[in-house]
Formats: sequence, structure tokens, C-alpha cells
Amino acid sequence: APAPSTAVSTIPFLSGGVGDASMAQLNAREKEFDLKLFLVGQSGSYLSDIRITITDASGIGVLVTTSEGPVLLANLPAGTYNVKAQKNGHTLEQKLSVTPGKLQTTYFRFPGE
Repeated sequence: APAPSTAVSTIPFLSGGVGDASMAQLNAREKEFDLKLFLVGQSGSYLSDIRITITDASGIGVLVTTSEGPVLLANLPAGTYNVKAQKNGHTLEQKLSVTPGKLQTTYFRFPGE
């Protein structure tokens, strides 16, 4: 039987932010995107290797990736999305609305990190 179809991501995104140069590069480009995820520990420490799953209102995965650093920028079509961030057995979820041309910044704070 054919595998269930999964949307192949055509969503432009960037992740990183480990080190000042990487962070500066992302900050310089953030205006090209409409969603910014900030992935930090409770203490504010920067995290990396976080599994990110963004699904649209109908539950289709539009972006599934592993963030290489504390910042993930994505350019999503207008709509409401469910964003799931997973690290070390912790799963954080947030529902958010995206408006193209307007950068929405969302923080995910992981307990015990």
C-alpha cells in the first residue's frame, strides 16, 4: 500500500543562532519571514537540536525539521498553526496565527534545561 502522503515542505525556513555571528545573520534576515520561534531553557539558556513540527488547521504537517539552534524562522501562508517543539522527552505545543509580512515571535521555554 502506498505510504500516506506527507506534505513535502516548500516552506522557506532558517534555523540556527548558536554563536553571535549566526544570531546576527538570522536577525538580519528575519524580516523575510513571518514566524520566529525562540527555543530556550527555563533559565533562558539557548537550546539546539529541537524537533519542530508545524501543522496547519487541517492537521497537515507543513514543516517538520530539527532546529540547529535557539532560533527558527519560517515563512508560512496566512493561517492558524499548531507548533510542537520536542527535546529530551519534553513536548511543548502552542497554537498561533500567522499574518504574512508581520513577524510573530513565540517563545518555547523547556523545563529543566
